[in-house]
Amino acid sequence: MKQIKQPKFSIKKTAMMLVTVSVMAGLTGCGSSSSTADTTNNSGNGSVPANNTAPVTGQAGDGRLTEIVEYIRKENGLPALSAVMVHDGQIIEMSASGLRSINSGVAVTTDDKWHVGSLAKSMTSTLAALLVKQGTLQWNTTIAEVFPELQGVMRTEYESVRFDELLSHTSGLTTNIHNINAYYNRTDDITTQRQQVIEESLVRAPAVSQGQFNYSNLGYMIAGAMMERLTGNSWETLLSNNLFSALLMTNSGFGAPDTLENLTQPVGHQMTGNSWRPIRSGNTDNPAILGPAGTVHVTLTDMGNYLAAHLAGARGLDVDGLLSAAEFEKLHTPLAIGDYALGWGVVNNSLQHSGSNTMWLATMLINPEKNLALFVATNAADLNNQNSVAFKATNALIGQLSARATNAFGQ
Repeated sequence: MKQIKQPKFSIKKTAMMLVTVSVMAGLTGCGSSSSTADTTNNSGNGSVPANNTAPVTGQAGDGRLTEIVEYIRKENGLPALSAVMVHDGQIIEMSASGLRSINSGVAVTTDDKWHVGSLAKSMTSTLAALLVKQGTLQWNTTIAEVFPELQGVMRTEYESVRFDELLSHTSGLTTNIHNINAYYNRTDDITTQRQQVIEESLVRAPAVSQGQFNYSNLGYMIAGAMMERLTGNSWETLLSNNLFSALLMTNSGFGAPDTLENLTQPVGHQMTGNSWRPIRSGNTDNPAILGPAGTVHVTLTDMGNYLAAHLAGARGLDVDGLLSAAEFEKLHTPLAIGDYALGWGVVNNSLQHSGSNTMWLATMLINPEKNLALFVATNAADLNNQNSVAFKATNALIGQLSARATNAFGQ
């Protein structure tokens, strides 16, 4: 395979021509390099000021993305909305519009951090590929091999579950642990907590037979605990030292971005009635034990770097200092059944995923045929609403971004 050096991920302001990307619920989008804030129409009722007419779609790199992001945000009453577009290994444009907290007046910027929820599953899988490359584990390493002390204690169904089955949701495990609320506000060592999850969960009956698909956050937690046992380091340390460092994701981290609760970063929101309520204290994210399944936050630039690497891999290229094309192919290929690979959904030859901790919503899409990757995030989620305005907004932005790419890059 052709080898490329790790992209430099510069902002590129060129106008090109046409790309078609299917618009599906839960995918991602792009952006430009400026940010705006607006304190009007933040009630979450979806109305738009009378003078806020829909902007022209334009084309990627024309400097008008912020108008589009701001319009869609206002139209759907979101606190904030952001996006980044990657083409051919480079960030083309990014934008962020709105407020860090809907009642604060503090504007978001393109340097802010966005919680990505289950998009972190693909990062955990990429970390696993790096550890396989290093010889620390194998894709067919089983739970029983890593935790031999639990043989005879865990249910026999789990003893032969392979590492790649955990990451493809075909382990048979339930979706979540049964007592996740007990792990909020724990202060003991995170690896100790994840070991406890292993011991508590593997004595419980599976949800489906091994080899059948059942989306499982628990499977990712167990995969993270296996990596911790084999390396002696926490999943957080492993991800930071292997993936984040390799891709220059210098501003990525874990948990709610606004750790000081002083609006130095955006906060998540939930819908109460018809209004968004900022979640600024208390349980602002999932418990830390859920990390391998979804506690990562990123900046737009960091996410652009990450998507650029996977876009290259999906196009059959080696990424110097990370993974070979064959190693990416393992990550991007579903097992024998279904359309879920290792941390990625595979639809029409595109890679995609959505994620939410119920206070944020993020989506991503990689279309290797178009040499295009998109990411969109909002600091709000109304997942229990059949007419979710957060999903409506992200899908609308995906449509606009896809059209902008079509108008810029061509076939």
